[in-house]
Amino acid sequence: MIASLAIGAPIDKFVVWDKNPTPPPLNVTTLSGEKISLTDFSDKTIVLNFWATWCAPCLKEIPSLLELRKQLPKKKFVVLFVNYGETKDRVESTWNKIGEGAMTLIDPEIKDVKAWIDVGLPTTVILNRKHQIVYKIIGDIDWSESEIVDVIKSIR
Repeated sequence: MIASLAIGAPIDKFVVWDKNPTPPPLNVTTLSGEKISLTDFSDKTIVLNFWATWCAPCLKEIPSLLELRKQLPKKKFVVLFVNYGETKDRVESTWNKIGEGAMTLIDPEIKDVKAWIDVGLPTTVILNRKHQIVYKIIGDIDWSESEIVDVIKSIR
């Protein structure tokens, strides 16, 4: 069963994850070709955003996720952007315009990413420091709202 965390909009899009908390594998690469997996971020809360260059709500949401990233202590939190199945060149062209130096990851063949998306984009999954799924958010929200920042900071 999935329950909503009903605190108020836009946080009402937060879905408390009460299914199996173990995430599916996620092996992706950076735009420079470095292989990355969730284990590379040990003991950090992870905000994992799945996006695409053709997804208008994704592009609308990214600036607020970048703002959230600035508000979280880097030693305890990481915000990762994972593109959904596009080529490196296409992602890089868009990301260089909007990414503000943040890391975006790619899985052009959608080997692992498809297991994370069940409805559509954008989808954001929040994992605690044990890398268990805590929340899943489908659709765009304003991540810079103080209520949301407080919820993210409270995740251990």
